[in-house]
Amino acid sequence: MKYTLLQMTQDVLSSMSSDEVNSISDTAESLQVATIIRQKYFDIINRLGLPRNYQMIQLEASDDATKPTLMYVPDGVSDIKWVKYFDSNPQDGNTSDDFAHDLNVDLTSLVNAGVAPPGYLYVTVLPNDEFLDMVLAFSTTDTDVFSYELSDTSNGFNGSFTINYKNDQQPTYCTIISNYYVLFDTFDSSVDSTLQSSKSMCYGSIIPAFQMVDTFIPDLEEEEFPLLLNEAKSLAWIELKQQPHPLAALETKRGWTAIQQKKAVINRPTYFDELPGFGRKRGYYGYRGGTYQGMNNYNARGGLY
Repeated sequence: MKYTLLQMTQDVLSSMSSDEVNSISDTAESLQVATIIRQKYFDIINRLGLPRNYQMIQLEASDDATKPTLMYVPDGVSDIKWVKYFDSNPQDGNTSDDFAHDLNVDLTSLVNAGVAPPGYLYVTVLPNDEFLDMVLAFSTTDTDVFSYELSDTSNGFNGSFTINYKNDQQPTYCTIISNYYVLFDTFDSSVDSTLQSSKSMCYGSIIPAFQMVDTFIPDLEEEEFPLLLNEAKSLAWIELKQQPHPLAALETKRGWTAIQQKKAVINRPTYFDELPGFGRKRGYYGYRGGTYQGMNNYNARGGLY
């Protein structure tokens, strides 16, 4: 069952034998409890990395012709897994293996089989130092190499840096600085004046919104609400009553174990099975033919054979 913020606040207050409220803003204590619920909600979101918080997103364009290879990470995005950019120039010769995976293999004929149809191409995301080493090595004496000044005001420190880029081909590499600036190595000036938001495709994690209103229902599955409630009770008892809630703490541990196993709805291996195998053959341990079989071929006495 899903609960509103008011219902969860009333539940936590009831567990502490506090005054009844009809709104989260009725008393200072009820507002404190609602704030604790919000805090624990984001703790759960950050710790679980819920698959449903991942979605397709588009980068924000700079729309500045003097900085054509600069884009931005949209607000509310906490993680980006990969980046693609739409190649709308069929004459640029981009026919990489990655591009082939995006093609419609059901096409029966092409007007010109030697021309790659438009489609999305992967853009490799490099560490900051590797990307900057690459673009700063571009020779500014070449006719296709240009530069612009990037002003980074992150963390209260102002800095201005020269960034080189090429203007004659599809982007191949990029890097993300300060979790906000997305720098690309190239763009195709024969197609656009700057990189376009509508042509970007990324897969990343968003930060769900939380509204401090009575009727707000957190973006969780029904089986995840008990975990949120027990987490909130544990913290509320410590902060507001200066004593632990042993039962809530116990239920919290059980809840984390259950949620970790069920957070994905697709039919997939367990999260333990998805850990790196480090070269070992995956298998199972079981009793067969008088001996115990396993990934390392152990016999009944526990030794290798």
